[in-house]
Amino acid sequence: MAAAMSIGAPTDFKRGIKNTIAPGDTDNLTDLENLTEDQLLLELTVRYKADVIYTYVGDILCAVNPFKSIPGMYEESKRKAYSGMAGLSDQPPHIFASADSAFSSMVNNLKGEKPNQVCVISGESGAGKTESAKLFLRHIIHLSNKSGVAEGAVGGLEDKIIDLNPLLEAFGNAQTLMNDNSSRFGKFTELRFDFEQHITGAIIREYLLEKSRVISQCDGERNFHIFYIFFAGIEDKEKFGLDDPMEHRLINNNEDAISEITLPRTKTMWSELNKCFNVVGFTEMETQSLFHVLAGVLHLGDVEIGGEGENAYLVSADEILRKVSEQFQINMAPFQEALVVQTITTRGESVARHYKQADAEDARDALCKAIYEKLFSWIFKRVNELLGPKSKSMEYSTISILDIFGFEVFDSNSLEQLLINLANEQLQAFFNSHIFEMELAEYAKEGIDGTVIEFSDNSELLALLLGKPIGLLALADEEARVPQGTDITMLGKLKMHLKSVSLTYPRGDDPVFTINHYAGNVTYDVEGFLDKNRDTLAVDLVAVMRLSGLPILEELFGGTTDSKDKKGKKGRGGGDKLALRKSVKKVKREMDKANKQTLAAIFKGSLASLIAEMNMCTPQFVRCIKPNLEKAPNLFKLEMVTKQLRYTGMLETTRIRKEGYSHRPTFTDFINRYKVIAFGLNTQPPATAQSCQAILARSGCKGWQVGKTKVFLRYFHMAELAQTLLPYPTAAGHIQTAARCFVARTQLKDLLAAKRRQDELMASFFNKCHRACDTKYEELKVLSEEDSTRPPDFFERKAKAAKSIKNKTMKRMQKQGNKKGISRAQSVKWFKEVEMTKGAGQSDDAGGGSDGFEAWFHGIISRKDSEVLLLTKSPGAFLVRVSETRFGYSLSHYIEDGGRIKHYMIDVLGDGQYQVVGNAKLFSSLNELVGFHQRHRIVATDPVCLIEPCGQVAGHDDLEEIKNA
Repeated sequence: MAAAMSIGAPTDFKRGIKNTIAPGDTDNLTDLENLTEDQLLLELTVRYKADVIYTYVGDILCAVNPFKSIPGMYEESKRKAYSGMAGLSDQPPHIFASADSAFSSMVNNLKGEKPNQVCVISGESGAGKTESAKLFLRHIIHLSNKSGVAEGAVGGLEDKIIDLNPLLEAFGNAQTLMNDNSSRFGKFTELRFDFEQHITGAIIREYLLEKSRVISQCDGERNFHIFYIFFAGIEDKEKFGLDDPMEHRLINNNEDAISEITLPRTKTMWSELNKCFNVVGFTEMETQSLFHVLAGVLHLGDVEIGGEGENAYLVSADEILRKVSEQFQINMAPFQEALVVQTITTRGESVARHYKQADAEDARDALCKAIYEKLFSWIFKRVNELLGPKSKSMEYSTISILDIFGFEVFDSNSLEQLLINLANEQLQAFFNSHIFEMELAEYAKEGIDGTVIEFSDNSELLALLLGKPIGLLALADEEARVPQGTDITMLGKLKMHLKSVSLTYPRGDDPVFTINHYAGNVTYDVEGFLDKNRDTLAVDLVAVMRLSGLPILEELFGGTTDSKDKKGKKGRGGGDKLALRKSVKKVKREMDKANKQTLAAIFKGSLASLIAEMNMCTPQFVRCIKPNLEKAPNLFKLEMVTKQLRYTGMLETTRIRKEGYSHRPTFTDFINRYKVIAFGLNTQPPATAQSCQAILARSGCKGWQVGKTKVFLRYFHMAELAQTLLPYPTAAGHIQTAARCFVARTQLKDLLAAKRRQDELMASFFNKCHRACDTKYEELKVLSEEDSTRPPDFFERKAKAAKSIKNKTMKRMQKQGNKKGISRAQSVKWFKEVEMTKGAGQSDDAGGGSDGFEAWFHGIISRKDSEVLLLTKSPGAFLVRVSETRFGYSLSHYIEDGGRIKHYMIDVLGDGQYQVVGNAKLFSSLNELVGFHQRHRIVATDPVCLIEPCGQVAGHDDLEEIKNA
């Protein structure tokens, strides 16, 4: 019922009507009257299929990974178009627009409350976070370069910042099942500007590197890129003790990765890495030392440890241990001992105790992870020294980019996932606060009182996780400090102290707990929780590393290059047993004094600092969406996208809207839809606040507000208005039903009449078909009868040769006709000189035709003229006419009512006989032929014989030409 549905229906889009918006045409989805989860998905789907990957939801940019290159998307003309925009609505949504908005906001608010900007880029692995961060950064640098170069800035600073990516991606990214270039750490990049908008430096901080990947990777995944790039590019492999990559435990679980080491693109990555080292400013000694540490980690991973009872022992050959010692520049003997023996201090006395095999292997792996993690942090420290601002001025503004891991849910989730999801919860709270502020800004713009609306948030869950002294992480830290603490005792404390709807435990003894995050429920396994949280290293191994002759490694573990302990060193790296004992005692003292923080405590501190810094900035949000797992272009999976919209908090926008004024039609839309409630159906009230208020008052709704251009309605108001409207569409439906019945009856009459006409035509057609079949049947029957009278060999006989023309005149004229073709004059001459002498067409009867010719005989007339003559007669009429283009005659016979006329050719054979073409019978004269067929049908199926001769028309004699020639 089209008319009924038009009353009270949304007017955003009506197909075929001007000035309405089709799905996919809205750049900013908050412009839609009703932003629901389904509407959000529909808009993103339609836009993605049209290669429009960017969409605004308020000032939040949603970027869907296209998994293909879209021509012209990031070319130079785009950079110019998205420079100095007056607002986001000036151009279609784009990552460049977000960058320009941040830059403009910084420039225009230098003396305002929040001049600093931060862009939060989030999404799951493979959604395009890293690429979005690069594009955002490049455009900020492009905008800054238009202002010139800062005084005292590092030479070529912008190029160095851009060229930094290969270095950070080589050491911090890896190929996973989800993404070929997945960032396995969080990154906060801060660009500093002077008051002339020149970049003066960059500070980069890293968060929560996935160091466990150094030791093990899931099936189908790989270690960090740098290990494969290192093998692809290093030429002096002997210097680093390298041989076959498959010989190294840390990287040999993926044969595809090993096989790709020799590919050109891997060597290209090596070239880009070295270029980055040079451009950023690393010295040759620093890069070589870094590679020695990397090689040492590879060799350390190859050390095999056995065990017998309580005592662990080294299985690996001395060659492997020697390689580790050479790369780390440490003394081999203390190192060998530290791998299987730990020093325990009791009441001031040190006691050596052997590890168990599993404990020794854990200590070895922990050292591998610690060295790589510390090396990664050292790279950031060095980059900040090289690219950080050289001026110590405190007067600056910043634009920061947070590229951080998305919400994680795996089959097995542990402490790492809890910390990552905590970060996402904290960022979601930041995001919710921004969305709430955005809603309040909309209310203020329309003059709406927003104080009556309450929005729910995740503050209760954050308190559950971060609370002190009774919070999940606080309890985990407390248990980690207890020497006898275990994962199970920690879980017991959680069950005892933490009671919340957001935290549940299984009924049985499974060592797990489940947290209801904003993105969904996640179950965490407590096995290994405390060890990961303690994040401790064996004191003896730390002491050995501090005695390294490699300055970078010594620095990583807190040693000092001028240490007195090194004066008595023996061999490379020094570190005899006395020096080792001193180093162990020193490490123990420092660890006791430092009150070492747990991994969770360190992360909480970093996160708190990050959030505090972000709260001082004006945020830009970029939500990256991965449309499918296959990494395929043009494939948009709704279920997967919905899950990510929930994980990235995009659906929070719709939720917050629902808790506030979820429907916001313009005055015009509202009046067009609901005017019948208070006004006549044919009236058109003005689109004013007063008209809207009159409608709402008449409807009986409560709790609405009318702004300056829109009506603000709660979600339940839509049902109330629909109930008020119900009589109108019902009445319209009745009217439609009656009208449609009338139209249907009229159409049915027309259809029945058309059917009758069609039936008549079909009956006529089938009758004709029946007659034609009967005719053909009779023809075949006659032919069959004729064939039965023929001798058996009739059809096998050779055709007789045509008889030669005996008449000399005929012979001569035939010869001329063959050369030049027969003319009308020649036909006349032929008849006069040949046929008339034979009496063709002539009558002996005085009652015959014209001047001695039979009534049926005519001169040279056309086929059409003959038909005109015959149609004045009855069926059976006939005439014979002299042919114009050959030496012969044509017989025209009116055989049937309806104007059916048949034309037959009559040939004059060489021996002077006459024959109807197609018939076998021969006649000695033309008159004999006609006389025969006046008694017999020319064709057996003809309805009639030759009955009535068709003579001349009065006043016109077509024989004159023949008679007078």
